[in-house]
Amino acid sequence: MGLKVLILAAGKGTRMKSDLPKVLFKVAGKPMIDYVVAQAKALNPDEVVVIIGSGAELLQDYLKDSGVSFAYQMEQLGTGHAVIQAKSFFEQYDGDVLILCGDMPLISSETLHKFISNCKDYDLSFISVKVKNPKGYGRVVRSANGNVLKIVEEKDANCDEKRIEEINTGVYMVKAKVLAERLKRISNDNAQNEYYLTDIVKDGSYAFLAEDENEFLGINDRKALSEASKQIYSKINERHMLNGVTIIDPESTFIDEDVVIEKDVIIYPNTYIQGKSIIRQGTIIYPGVRIVDSKIDKNCEIKDNTLIESSFVGEDSSVGPMAHLRPESRLMGNNKIGNFVETKKITFGIGSKASHLTYLGDAEIGADVNVGCGTITCNYDGISKHKTIIGDGVFVGSDVQFVAPVRIGDGALIAAGSTITKDVPADALAITRAEQKNIENFVKRWKEKKLSEKNKR
Repeated sequence: MGLKVLILAAGKGTRMKSDLPKVLFKVAGKPMIDYVVAQAKALNPDEVVVIIGSGAELLQDYLKDSGVSFAYQMEQLGTGHAVIQAKSFFEQYDGDVLILCGDMPLISSETLHKFISNCKDYDLSFISVKVKNPKGYGRVVRSANGNVLKIVEEKDANCDEKRIEEINTGVYMVKAKVLAERLKRISNDNAQNEYYLTDIVKDGSYAFLAEDENEFLGINDRKALSEASKQIYSKINERHMLNGVTIIDPESTFIDEDVVIEKDVIIYPNTYIQGKSIIRQGTIIYPGVRIVDSKIDKNCEIKDNTLIESSFVGEDSSVGPMAHLRPESRLMGNNKIGNFVETKKITFGIGSKASHLTYLGDAEIGADVNVGCGTITCNYDGISKHKTIIGDGVFVGSDVQFVAPVRIGDGALIAAGSTITKDVPADALAITRAEQKNIENFVKRWKEKKLSEKNKR
């Protein structure tokens, strides 16, 4: 028997107070819809259909390469109405339809597999769970012998029904032909004047009681968004620690789902590792660091309050404190990038160093280069960017400006305070300082003059 998955993602998310579709809000670094699509695909279904409405263009554009199909709910008339909009995908289908909520990213694949394997022989089943605070959820009403009678939404529930702790999670599995038939019989005769999907259980259903209520947190506002992120970050940190990573304070360490971290990495508090970053064995990441879509090789030190974006840091390198590696910075290994150094779109050869107060942009820098304090590659002329090329073994003194395009040969010495506008041959000394002139006794005469002028006033 085949399986199709419908994901409900058409809601406006009014309580998020945003023009962004609710399911595109990020949970632990990824839009929540990504988690649900991934769980759906892990089931190897015949098709995944995402039902979209509010912000349809944004959502469709985001998911265009994910291999899902789309149905459209342009009027917000309830969850039942949303599923009706997708009926062309299942009304002639001979299999099961699993219905998931696009704003429920915490549900585990283990729970879904248990649900499907336990309920495959039922015409209609859904997941329920007992919660400490059922406010806002539809209650599962059972008969005296335990059979499911109905699901009643909060706004339609009486006082006794509101005391029920077993709630509907919004996850259903239905034989496709049964679903098509039952959808014909639902109405909008309720407090919301909406077509509730919950009404399909009235003609008989089975409730699979799940164990962990946390998996079914529906994200309807920014508070729930934060709670979901905390849960995912906590699980990610636990996984890394069990794999040999030292995380000093997991509660203040935020590691995205797709990050790879090898054993014997040490991570200090207030750290963010985001996107598809890779941190190799033996690296130490000190407090206040943010690493985005970057690869940090073995045995590196990323010091306090450093930002690294879309860059590569080679083995045995030290970066920071308070450094900024902007996109396309490549440190080839055994490098030092010190405090208040900024790089952008550079290659920094093995063993090269820039210890402090330096900007290196659009540059190709060789091996064993020493870049002095206050050095700047002047790469932008107001219209175009230009490259600075520095050969191996060059020594750059303090307060040097390279006005690109310019090429510095191997082994050259650039004197402190120079502004370099022309190419420098290998092993040459380049110096552009003005001639120094000392005027003896100037200060004494200058002070006497100023004092005399003051007394005359």
